[in-house]
Amino acid sequence: MSLSPAGALFPGRMAEAGPRRIDKFILKKTYCMSKNIQKQKPLVLIVDDTMMNIDLLADVLREDYRLGIATNGVKALEFVRKNKPDLILLDIMMPEMDGFEVCRILKEDSRTRAIPIIFITALSDTENVARGFQLGGCDYIPKPFHTLEVKARVKSKLNELNQLSFVENIFHTSLEGIVITDQDMVITMANSMACSITGYEQDELIGQPIDILQTRDRGDTSHDIHSFLGDNDHWSGELWNRRKNGERFPQKLALSAVRNLWGDIINYVAIFHDMSEIKRHKDELKYQANHDALTGLPNRTFFQFRLIDALEDARRHEEKMALLVLDLDHFKQINDSLGHLVGDYLLKEVSSRLEGCLGDALLARLGSDEFGILVEALGSEEWAVKIAEQINLSLGLPIFYEGHKLFISSSIGITFYPEDGLDPETLMKNGDIAMAQAKARGGNTYQVFHREMDERIANLLSLESNLRRALEHEEFLVFYQPKVDMRTGRIIAMEALVRWVLPDGGMVSPAEFIPLAEKTGLIVFLGEWVLKTAARQTKKWWDQGYKVPVAVNLSPRQFQEENLVSVVRDTLRETGLVPEALELEITEGVVMENEENALTILREIDEMGVQLAIDDFGTGYSSLHYLKQFPLHTLKIDKSFVDNIPADDENVAIATAIIHMGKSLGLKVVAEGVEEMEQCTFLRDLGCDQLQGWLFSPAVDSDAFTELLTTNTILQIPPYGGK
Repeated sequence: MSLSPAGALFPGRMAEAGPRRIDKFILKKTYCMSKNIQKQKPLVLIVDDTMMNIDLLADVLREDYRLGIATNGVKALEFVRKNKPDLILLDIMMPEMDGFEVCRILKEDSRTRAIPIIFITALSDTENVARGFQLGGCDYIPKPFHTLEVKARVKSKLNELNQLSFVENIFHTSLEGIVITDQDMVITMANSMACSITGYEQDELIGQPIDILQTRDRGDTSHDIHSFLGDNDHWSGELWNRRKNGERFPQKLALSAVRNLWGDIINYVAIFHDMSEIKRHKDELKYQANHDALTGLPNRTFFQFRLIDALEDARRHEEKMALLVLDLDHFKQINDSLGHLVGDYLLKEVSSRLEGCLGDALLARLGSDEFGILVEALGSEEWAVKIAEQINLSLGLPIFYEGHKLFISSSIGITFYPEDGLDPETLMKNGDIAMAQAKARGGNTYQVFHREMDERIANLLSLESNLRRALEHEEFLVFYQPKVDMRTGRIIAMEALVRWVLPDGGMVSPAEFIPLAEKTGLIVFLGEWVLKTAARQTKKWWDQGYKVPVAVNLSPRQFQEENLVSVVRDTLRETGLVPEALELEITEGVVMENEENALTILREIDEMGVQLAIDDFGTGYSSLHYLKQFPLHTLKIDKSFVDNIPADDENVAIATAIIHMGKSLGLKVVAEGVEEMEQCTFLRDLGCDQLQGWLFSPAVDSDAFTELLTTNTILQIPPYGGK
């Protein structure tokens, strides 16, 4: 061959290429460096009846591609059927079957239609070039060949093919529905997910206006899809569309206009996602967040928000409103004696009967056996009293469950807006006070709140005022009660307990002010103060070498605060206390109100490295489900089950079950209220890990606790089997 100055290759040895040499070339010659590389490179088929041209093209392409050779149209078709090349370089002028005919046959076959074909010919007239493109050719290389041009055109077309293949793969495998229309919004393409979402087959969508997917219900946010874009080329949002069967469904839609180089719109692309499951899940989460799992009634959170709205409505319309707080009498005894299945059935039956007495009034389950009733637009106070009377009559009828004949009654507190309070907290507090008064009278009755209640109610009101003052004047102290290892008798942990010290030196019992703080919401501020105070003091002890973790109680009210996790994290950061030095104690009632929310909060706290404990286990639902579900580390046996052990057979059975349950789940078990050595050794022999109680030490201030640590005080516990 010869090489021109311009770099063009010209055929030169045509006389040497006889028929036998051509056949041998087709069978034997290969242009690849190794089998491994060959498998990875694109396959290019060269079709030409002139061996010299084949040689020239092969020399240009052999380094970058696997090559196939065909010397006529028939052999080319045979090669394509067996090998399916990535690209074909096709000569036009060949005997028997020219390149145009080969191209026509390949493009009519759905199996080979997508293979790109570049025509190679000396024909340069516009008519033949145009014919090649009309038949499906994608490019045209004139003879004589230019090496750079051949390489560039082959590489460019294969790159285009790869890009198209990539885009096509995305289009067909996308988890989003994709519909492409022409400039008139007539559907030209739809992927399988679009068909799956809408219920249409592809051939039912192609050729149809995109309006076929629009809902005709104008009561929602859907509008004419042509108006979405306006003067823009992109719009996204949520709307309702409809499936083939007429079902409406929510979707997230992104609509874009595609313009050509001259700025004219040539296509629209709609990408959409079926939001049905997401919306259903959100609705379920919202329902679960605002409703009690057992009874299906609104929960405390929902009730409190509704109470705020109801007060605003009553204030605006100058209407009267009643709030009833109902607590079941002796429910705990039924729950403990007959089991939680019976207790749960009882709560559901009570809920059903209450709903039958209330009409349009709102009923909510506020806690374990506590219900709230909100009566809006109240005509007279007598109507609220009649509701309470009807409730007690309804609950007075026996409840039958699997051979049990159960009787239940309630204590109801009634308070009115605006006479008894103008805000939710005051009304809830007054309702609770009135309910407590009804319970103090023996239950199965109601009590209307009034300002002139007996001395006990007045003391409660005074206590609330003093409680607020005590918070302002910092009259609270944190005491610490040791937790002792039942095997060694050594202090290995402690619990922080708040104490209210009056200016005259007297002390208010936690049993008096903690419930009130919980009801009034003051427990949130008090609890945060206790947490930070205990953390600071524990950090000092750890710095002194006393690695004793501290447990701090979280009240149900604190657990409802949205910033609880932030408060814990900030406390650790501000005090420098390591997370493993802190344990947070919660009760079962805390997690019962909103299991999903509780699980989220506890997991976030657990991820910090902070320990979690269930306090007073056995007094609530004592649910194995919660012990397995939540990231807990410690189980605390309530003092009521430690009392009179080992003489009390029932308490022995309960304590034994709790210890075995805790150990089987890998939890530490702590017994509260241990006051006698006999209790200690008995619980230790059952496998209990730690004790807390007056047998070793009551709760003491930080100075006294420091002395316990520095003197290495040890509880002398008899050996196993000893007395």
